[in-house]
Amino acid sequence: MNEQVTENLKNTNNWQRALFMVLFAVFYSIAEIVLLIVIVFQFLSKLITGTTNERALSFGAQLSTYVFQTFMYLTYNTEERPYPFANWPTASVKAELQPKHTRRGRPRKTPEAKPAKAAPARSRAKKAESADKPTEPDQA
Repeated sequence: MNEQVTENLKNTNNWQRALFMVLFAVFYSIAEIVLLIVIVFQFLSKLITGTTNERALSFGAQLSTYVFQTFMYLTYNTEERPYPFANWPTASVKAELQPKHTRRGRPRKTPEAKPAKAAPARSRAKKAESADKPTEPDQA
């Protein structure tokens, strides 16, 4: 067991990863501040103009994706290092994440669910009749 620990301690890949993890933890701290600025800007934009800023929406989605990629690296879920060692995320706001209202404050048009088909009248009547009839004991 001690040989394994000694070997792990001497492995330069582990120490290199530790340095990258510290670097990405610093990058995350910076991204957190920038994300807070985007949040406040977007709120003020909506408050003053009544609409959200499309560029801030896009950048917020990209920054959120970057933070997610950083967390995935920091928690050993991936070996792929995020930006600046990879391309900046090109995330866009997905349909399920888009606001439920249009830019003008009107509700978005969504396809409505079709109502379930009602059972035919005959089958409902037969079910009612069978429910009213007393059941006869089985004769063997």
